[in-house]
Amino acid sequence: MLKSSSVLLNRFFVLSLLCVSAISSVSATEINIIPFPQQLVAHQGQFVFSSKTRILCNHKQPEEVRLAQQFAAQLKLVSDLNLKIVDIIGADTSQAILFQKFENVENPEAYRLSISDKTIRIEASAGNGFFYGLQTLYQLLPSEIYAKKKTSCKNWSVPAVEISDSPRFSYRGVHLDVARHFFTVEFIKKYIDALAIHKINYFHWHLTDDQGWRIEIKQYPRLTEIGSKRDETLIGHYYGNFPQQYDGKSYSGFYTQAQAREIVSYAAQRFITVIPEIEMPGHAQAAIASYPYLSCTRDSTIKTATRWGIFKEVFCPRDTTFQFLENVLTEILAIFPSKYIHIGGDECPKDRWKTCADCQALIKREGLKDENELQSYFIHRIEKFLNSKGRQIIGWDEILDGGLAPNATVMSWRGTSGGIAAAKAAHDVIMTPGATCYFDRYQANPATEPLTIGGFLPLKAVYQYEPIPSELTDAEAKHILGAQANVWTEYIQNPENVEYMAFPRVSALAEVLWSSKETRNWDSFSKRMLTQFNRYRNLKINSSNAFFDVQYQTKITDENKLQITLSCDCPDAEIHYSIHGKTMHYTEPITLSETADITAIASIHGKQYGKKLNKTFIISKLTGLQYSQNLNNTWYDGGSKYALTDGIQGNTVVTNQWVGIGSGRDAEIIIDLKDSTAISRFSVGLLHATAMCVVYPSFLKLYGSINGTDYNLLCESQIPISNASEWEIIRPELTFTATNVRFLKLQLQSGGNCTMDSPDFKEGSKIFMDEISAW
Repeated sequence: MLKSSSVLLNRFFVLSLLCVSAISSVSATEINIIPFPQQLVAHQGQFVFSSKTRILCNHKQPEEVRLAQQFAAQLKLVSDLNLKIVDIIGADTSQAILFQKFENVENPEAYRLSISDKTIRIEASAGNGFFYGLQTLYQLLPSEIYAKKKTSCKNWSVPAVEISDSPRFSYRGVHLDVARHFFTVEFIKKYIDALAIHKINYFHWHLTDDQGWRIEIKQYPRLTEIGSKRDETLIGHYYGNFPQQYDGKSYSGFYTQAQAREIVSYAAQRFITVIPEIEMPGHAQAAIASYPYLSCTRDSTIKTATRWGIFKEVFCPRDTTFQFLENVLTEILAIFPSKYIHIGGDECPKDRWKTCADCQALIKREGLKDENELQSYFIHRIEKFLNSKGRQIIGWDEILDGGLAPNATVMSWRGTSGGIAAAKAAHDVIMTPGATCYFDRYQANPATEPLTIGGFLPLKAVYQYEPIPSELTDAEAKHILGAQANVWTEYIQNPENVEYMAFPRVSALAEVLWSSKETRNWDSFSKRMLTQFNRYRNLKINSSNAFFDVQYQTKITDENKLQITLSCDCPDAEIHYSIHGKTMHYTEPITLSETADITAIASIHGKQYGKKLNKTFIISKLTGLQYSQNLNNTWYDGGSKYALTDGIQGNTVVTNQWVGIGSGRDAEIIIDLKDSTAISRFSVGLLHATAMCVVYPSFLKLYGSINGTDYNLLCESQIPISNASEWEIIRPELTFTATNVRFLKLQLQSGGNCTMDSPDFKEGSKIFMDEISAW
């Protein structure tokens, strides 16, 4: 049962924008800091801010003075309290915030925060340590401290605590793709502010791709005159329509070098390093559209890409191309002081290189084995140039192909295998596996969420991620520098949606990267998130509220019944659900004996938050039964051995609940009903999605058997060809004379070759089905 009262929930109800009242003492579990400190001890008492409060710092240390001024200005904005900043030398320390040098600590990001009723003491060895101590102090204050104007809060106080803190990982990154969709300088600064309160210390800025070149390069003005623009943009999902639809609207945008420097400086003041990414050798079509000589074909008709995906037009490894890239990178180095420069290295098709005389001559001259080693040569050459300038490269894990550059850091995105291989080879690694670190995936019910690339990554899955693979030894694990969240923007068109996709998942990853593994606890984190949402509101961050949505999990019981568990990430929430016209308070899992529509919503103190769950669960004589299928290695399994009998129908948004077979093959499913059972009706859901080369089968046949050997035809049906351009579903229902069977065999005949003229679909069409039912 989900209970509904706690001190934390009362603090959460700043939703009504009332100030949190001061309390005389708290326990450590009531302190809502994210990421949570390494060590925290709560004491009796509190420090109350007043007009007499002063900030003491060393006036000979400009960073300390700047941070003191930032804090004083923000507190004055929201409270009208005017804190004087005084030189700490010889000053009275009562009723003061003290910045004190903490000499005996090697980690510049470490800090101590000591709060009593008389003083607040922040100790650190460097500016970033002081900054992180201040971020923790902000989070001990009422959430209104983050507001953009004067608030009604009157009680500006913090609890007495002793905190000793430092990050678990040195690299704590968040990424933003501005190539697919462009975002203003103002928003980039807001994004950086949001990262800073989470103690994120790297901002990976994806500046170039096939769909746009977003950074001014003075030596090559056509990169922004041509490469920053595209004629139009794909409408909807890449696989949503065939033929694909476009909006017919020109799209453009780029950052001047002055603007980029402004952002670098702004981030540096928040102790965030900006890492620029200039993609190479693939994802280069915008650059090639600007300067065709960079490609193997030198085709002047190539334009900046208008759809998403991978393109054959890549940088050609000629000397003229390397001269271009070195000149570009020279200007990039002058803007970005980061030790790391990201050079991409991912998703580089070798088609053009295979037919390019210059490339083949280079392979022969350098004694390379193939085009993979040619890519390695490309990366090595760029790395050598950047190393000569005192910089190091980061590349996506494809830079492992053909041999890793000597000093390269690998960003492992295709799962963890690339990171494991690199760490075992003594290379530094930043973990960013797509399944847990790609924040362009759905985080709630796809049917009610904004369009994304696909996949599913809820908040809890992010929080449970462990960056150090278990396959590594302790020595190898030291090469895991940290991890990074990636926000790719093919389907994220505006700042509000960036925020929606990034937050609160950034909060979860921030705690994974800062706090100790041993003390991480989902129950504690979820309670602290109640206050974090108030901070988002005051910061005007359009975070996702999926935290408050009702979620469902299904389970097949030992009796082959369908059991449904409802839950909500928000602690102290109550769930009410409706079934068969009756509304009830959820207290235990629901076991269904017949098909039912269930609606559910969570509430806190009677007020509803999040979206309502609406779901139909199908119960038939096949529910909960396992099945076998022909040619197992060519099947898409739907994520479960019960995917066809779990009572859940697929939808036209994502394919993860669909079971299918590819390569133009026929499908056959056999299911054992365990006992002789009379059936007279059968149904199966079928998906048509031409853009994915998923087409309806041409014919359906259902057979029955008592012994599993001798089958008789029960029914058959021809499936009409669909000309729909968008995804659609049919659920043919076949009736026949009631027959006793123990085994059912479903055969679906392939609809033939896909009509798409695309290299992605050379092997023929797919058949996708969801729930199979019999009565």
